[in-house]
Amino acid sequence: MIRAMRSPLTTLLLLLPFWQAPAFAQCAPAPDSPYFFRNLAEQRAEARLTEDRAFFEGLLSEQFAAKDRGGKTVPKREFIDHLLASHAAASRTGFYSVRDFRLDEHQKGLAVASYRLVEGDTGNNAHVTETWQREVYEVQEGKWHLVSVENVEPRVAQGKEMGTLPVSPRRGQKGSDL
Repeated sequence: MIRAMRSPLTTLLLLLPFWQAPAFAQCAPAPDSPYFFRNLAEQRAEARLTEDRAFFEGLLSEQFAAKDRGGKTVPKREFIDHLLASHAAASRTGFYSVRDFRLDEHQKGLAVASYRLVEGDTGNNAHVTETWQREVYEVQEGKWHLVSVENVEPRVAQGKEMGTLPVSPRRGQKGSDL
């Protein structure tokens, strides 16, 4: 009797971990979730570091337009050329961080996202730049494409905006040291 029960019990115990495995697997973010658009922002920063022109060609729409610091409209090809040329020296030692990401607007076929992009180089000429980006995405031919990018002013009073209290200085620290 014990021998008859041992075989099915052993089989059950061996198969149980495989039955649970899909529940713990990492999957890609849903195509309409804030995580999806944050992931696109990170992929864009990574493509700039690796000088991946093909990624930009696929992500940016044909009608893409960006605005430079002077407010002048920059077409797709010029935008890509500028991005890749301005980062060529930092490609081996560069870094990036997407912070304070927010999906400002989301409708069927349209998404507007804003975030703070911190980029820099850790080589001999180490530097860090921080810009606030606003991106508009549209669905074209069944795929999300970046339609426009612009630098925007930083969000004001972010602690209140995000529903959190501002951080007070720790003991022995001045407020400007935070």
